[in-house]
Amino acid sequence: MHKKLLFTIFLLTFSHANNLFTITDHNGHLIQSKKLVHCENDCLNQKETEYSLQAIYDELHREENLARRAEAARQRAKRIAREIAVAKKAGKTYHMSAVDRQKLLEDAKFFKGGKYVWGGTSPKGFDCSGYVQYLYKKHNINLPRTAWAQSKKGEPVNIHNLQKGDLLFFLTDKKRGIPVTHVGIYLGNGKFIHAASRKKGIIISPIDHGYYAQKFVSARRVVAPRG
Repeated sequence: MHKKLLFTIFLLTFSHANNLFTITDHNGHLIQSKKLVHCENDCLNQKETEYSLQAIYDELHREENLARRAEAARQRAKRIAREIAVAKKAGKTYHMSAVDRQKLLEDAKFFKGGKYVWGGTSPKGFDCSGYVQYLYKKHNINLPRTAWAQSKKGEPVNIHNLQKGDLLFFLTDKKRGIPVTHVGIYLGNGKFIHAASRKKGIIISPIDHGYYAQKFVSARRVVAPRG
């Protein structure tokens, strides 16, 4: 028995005039047609710079939440340590509450990734400029390695016109003999996030008062805000 292999040829056409897709066979006989209804696609219509900026905003929001959780974890650990010391001084046995016990288990992961390491450029540990470089590189924005070099990139911004994502630069160590020794990323509402020190790790600090307000040097914008 001989078997015949049959091949059917279909032709697909599209008319721009009426958005009509048609499928015909090799003899030109219509098999199926469908009129397409146009709809907007925000993702396809969005500029790459807009998408990147929103992605950075989302990243900063996640980092801000992690930093706040890490700070809450540090404060909780300090409080428990004080309570243990008070109990010991009074000759009593300290009993941790079920809530604190559960919270400490949750806190453990927030100390990871919030670690400060001099020269660090990865989640295993960051210094200030390594942290900034790492976050922006994830969104295809390449920045130099040091705070001083980063302070030369982008456009200058007045401290009264800061927007989320702007880089803030500080002179925290005059002994190093350079104009800028520290960098952070503005979060909005007078706050910025930065890898502060070995003791504090990645934290959120105010820019409008306190230590860093006194050490502030300049601000730069490396990505343009959406109009």
